[in-house]
Amino acid sequence: MTASRLRVLVVLPQPLLRYGVRSLIGQLNGVGEVVEAASEQEALRHCGQQLPGLIITDLMLPSGGTGLRVCRFVKERRPDVPVIVLSADAAPAAIAAALNAGADSFLLKSVSCDEVLEAVAATCSGRRAWVLGDAVPRTAEFSRLPGADLTNREQEVLSLLLKRRSNEEIAEELCLAQQTVKNYVSKVLQKLGFGSRRELFRSVESRVDRVPRPRARSTDFPETRPSSLAS
Repeated sequence: MTASRLRVLVVLPQPLLRYGVRSLIGQLNGVGEVVEAASEQEALRHCGQQLPGLIITDLMLPSGGTGLRVCRFVKERRPDVPVIVLSADAAPAAIAAALNAGADSFLLKSVSCDEVLEAVAATCSGRRAWVLGDAVPRTAEFSRLPGADLTNREQEVLSLLLKRRSNEEIAEELCLAQQTVKNYVSKVLQKLGFGSRRELFRSVESRVDRVPRPRARSTDFPETRPSSLAS
């Protein structure tokens, strides 16, 4: 019996880059069909017909589109479908916007082909990959943000912070003292380069339009995910 193979959706506006990523991803074991989309509308149409097992999308798309809305659309239906944001912008606000939309990994467009393949394999095995080229050390296991690394606890705090949770709510969910949470929030904002929660929210909202979230529906998800490179 043949194992199911991963269906990948590549959402990039530049034809040559789209072709290059499609060819590159085809080198991974377990990858089957690779579908291309040049715009948000085209990507949403593909997702509406059949959700892929992996999405690689640009942060900014033509005609005011954004890969973040594609990410939200997919995550609302199947949170376990991995989404990788590929961007030319590694500013803290861009990364925070990707986190806020539910992206699993974030890659700067200047990273190497090997880094892309490593990040895809890591993401599909359940690990986040934040690869920003020469800006920070390369990793396939831990989240990397501009300026400094966020610890696992700081990532948890940031995730809840982006959901507009108060210090009291974060403390309750993470079983921490409110003062400890306050200290974590201050550290996270400092590492991201924001002076306050309001500044962080304003930066995120300037990049991500709020869109209605449709009802979830059931979709088959491939059991086999790429974990190694083809020889």
